Amino acid sequence: MLGGPPTNSAISSKEEEVRNYYDSFWSNKTHTNQFYLSDGFHFGFFEKGIIKLEVAIRNMNDFIGRLLCLRSDLPQKIFDAGCGVGATSRYLSKKFPQNHFTGISLTFNEIELATKMQKEQNIINAEFLVGNYTDIKFPDNSFDKAFALESVSYAVSKKDVVSEISRVLKPGGKLAIIDGFLTKDLPLNSFMQHAYIVDLKKRALPGYASVQEMRMYLESAGFIDITVRDLTKNIIFNYLFTGFFYSLFPLLFSEMKRLIFWRKEKTDVAAEKIMKGADFVELLLGTTRKTGYYAITATKK
Repeated sequence: MLGGPPTNSAISSKEEEVRNYYDSFWSNKTHTNQFYLSDGFHFGFFEKGIIKLEVAIRNMNDFIGRLLCLRSDLPQKIFDAGCGVGATSRYLSKKFPQNHFTGISLTFNEIELATKMQKEQNIINAEFLVGNYTDIKFPDNSFDKAFALESVSYAVSKKDVVSEISRVLKPGGKLAIIDGFLTKDLPLNSFMQHAYIVDLKKRALPGYASVQEMRMYLESAGFIDITVRDLTKNIIFNYLFTGFFYSLFPLLFSEMKRLIFWRKEKTDVAAEKIMKGADFVELLLGTTRKTGYYAITATKK
């Protein structure tokens, strides 16, 4: 079952796979442009009046601030679980200078980039550390609030992540999780099944949890006031752009060549061809409502 409890060896191997994936990702100069590092490499949150991707990406950062009810006049400690290059925490740390942000990531390269950008932006109320959100090296009740933006999906055991965040949160502390989740059974045809597996492998993902599973994990970890908000429509423009321009169009071009020369192709080969962009299948899963993008908030009892 996706998101189910793993063995220790599975955790170790998956962590290494995630590290390698992001080490490779951030070594690509295409990904290390100033905007991605400064404002965030995550989905943009499109709302009324927002039509530019850059504005939508910043709006996602602001949205997290709204979910956590951050205030400039209330000093608090904020935990960023799976911070990546720290863009969201750095963005919010400038907007809420009385708050202190601590982000952790498995990937050494990401923490180096986060710290480098922090120094360049003269940010003193944020820190970034190499760490594992299934084994957080902070005492109980260390933080007032926490968020995980597109990071929980990389955990083999989502339950362990929620349990650890609950431990380091103070009573009454608020948690916001923004990520992709399963909503229905996966398609049964072999093509889509294979494409889904290739997608997970390409992104070093162990699998998506369902919204129902996350609610269960939160409840068992002592969270109350659990609220689920469907953001799929707010991020669909991200999928349309990357899915069509980076996956579908190249696929159609390739298929035209294959048909012209009457070349037969196995199902698994065709599926892997789609997944060169790793976005078109996600677009299909999203539009057929097999998966969705959600914001889940909860309060520690």
